Amino acid sequence: MRLTINLGLAAGLALALSACGGEKAEQRITTSDGSTIKVQQGDGEGEAKITASNAEGSATMTTGGAGRWPAAAASYAPAYPGGAVSASFAGSSKEASGGMVTFTTSDSPDKVIAFYKAKAEEAGLGQVSSMDINGAKIFGAKDEQSGRSLSIQANVTDGKTSAAVTFGTDKK
Repeated sequence: MRLTINLGLAAGLALALSACGGEKAEQRITTSDGSTIKVQQGDGEGEAKITASNAEGSATMTTGGAGRWPAAAASYAPAYPGGAVSASFAGSSKEASGGMVTFTTSDSPDKVIAFYKAKAEEAGLGQVSSMDINGAKIFGAKDEQSGRSLSIQANVTDGKTSAAVTFGTDKK
């Protein structure tokens, strides 16, 4: 399934809705081919839920609220202890589910990578990549049988470690 979404428009609507106070807000756009994009204010401050649908199916993405790890995060991609979430999202469709979180911490990139490498090993994901490029650390793991995957990038920026965790499952 391939859904084409005008992400700029959806993101703009999400930002506008997240600024609404108190009551839930919703915007719906229908394109000339009958596809729809629905943007709803989420349950938490700064949250928005974006659903794109067409004749082939639908996909949903939830943008994270202020400083929160996505509730839909895979168990092998837990919140980093003491990490300050910068941005997050999680989404799902018929074929896959997953998300990404960015955060900062005073811990080193090596410590961040070690934490998620241990979580991947505990979950039965096998290492597929591990790199160090000028101090930027990258780790990837996957379980081909279940379709689960995990990727972490961590580097030092302005004296703090900035990290991005990407997780997903290909539904078979």
